Amino acid sequence: MKKGILLGVLVFLFAVFLVPFESQAVPSYARQVKKPCTACHTIWPNLTQYGRQFKVKAYTDVSPDWEMITKDNLNLATIAPFSARVIAFPNVNGDPGSGNSSSSAIDALQLFVASRVYDYAGVFASAEWSPDTDTIGVPTVKVAFQYPISEGNTIGFVAFKGLSAAADPFNSLGGRDRALAWGDESLPSILTAGWAFDFWSEGNIGFVAHGYFVGNRLYAAIGTMRGGLSSDAPAGLSNSMSPTSDTDPYDYYARVAWDQKLSNGAITFGAAMYDGKQRVIAVGGATPAAYTPIADAKVRRGYIDASLEQNFGEDHLFEVQALLGSGKETNLSPLGFTGDERKFAGSYLEASYFYQRKFGVVASLNNITFKDVDATDLAPVDKVNGRLIALNYLPWLNTKIALQYANVKTTLVSGAGPNETDKITRIVMDVAF
Repeated sequence: MKKGILLGVLVFLFAVFLVPFESQAVPSYARQVKKPCTACHTIWPNLTQYGRQFKVKAYTDVSPDWEMITKDNLNLATIAPFSARVIAFPNVNGDPGSGNSSSSAIDALQLFVASRVYDYAGVFASAEWSPDTDTIGVPTVKVAFQYPISEGNTIGFVAFKGLSAAADPFNSLGGRDRALAWGDESLPSILTAGWAFDFWSEGNIGFVAHGYFVGNRLYAAIGTMRGGLSSDAPAGLSNSMSPTSDTDPYDYYARVAWDQKLSNGAITFGAAMYDGKQRVIAVGGATPAAYTPIADAKVRRGYIDASLEQNFGEDHLFEVQALLGSGKETNLSPLGFTGDERKFAGSYLEASYFYQRKFGVVASLNNITFKDVDATDLAPVDKVNGRLIALNYLPWLNTKIALQYANVKTTLVSGAGPNETDKITRIVMDVAF
């Protein structure tokens, strides 16, 4: 019954927003600045340099004739600042026995509240329904503030709950803001790996102070974050009954990047660092309150990254992203590990080419190697090598139809069992309006 209602809502939204208005059916931020979607997205949802600056400036840029009601020092849009996104996998096929053979009409239905609030503040919040659990979650809630200190220099801060990428326009902490592919195998493994901690958690909460300097070229950020749900830890360490995010220590985060505008694109390079602890706890009873802390695992992450976006005329758009990173977690022996320290290092490379902003190809290499892992560990993985390619067609603004193929090989440590190769082919429909 619930799925039928959601499908009905989806059809209604398509009928009201997509069909009659076509080129006007764009997300609320584009309506706010009254610019085409490509002002912020070379190929949606990849952020351009202007898109990154728009995010750092707390989504406060507006069109000179933006219609609004000024009340109680707030800017209330006359058009509701809502957007929606639908991701559908009409067909997904994996190797028999791999556990990925499936077919799902809808993968996610997302609703967004995204708007400027007043001259120096903006908001972003998302709600998502997933057929896997048939529940509605709130992946991200974000309040952002900014203040222009001079021409080309802006400072601000962000308070967020949920995905850590909410604070970072450069995708250094595992978000999908700039991803062109779909599925877990398309996420950089080095941004989602770990034994007691995961950036990709709706349980995170954080605060980041950041800004653009030197004529909007230098981006710098420093912040603190805690959380993650204990259900993020591997099976057997804890479960969703454990309120880890309520007891976690605060961690520290720093980011620096150079964002150089080119005549027909931009080039960026930078580094990010994360240092802190993740508290893993054991459930001692049938209620969430009945838990016992059993370890404060020390977490460290370090990354360097670079990207290039380049337009050749109006018809040819090219982008490449590269990411190198490593991580280490210690004090894991109370969790049943035979050693006290685990390490990993990996790389991610993604390149895309689009013709006339309608036809494109995306390819990525996703590799990670683990160290000091024992065959008796709960996840005795030695390395993971992933390859992905996708053909994309964009019939309308913010609308994609894609054919994607992924090949992921997981090598286990000696004595842990046979290696695994997962081959997945999926058809994707991705629409935002």
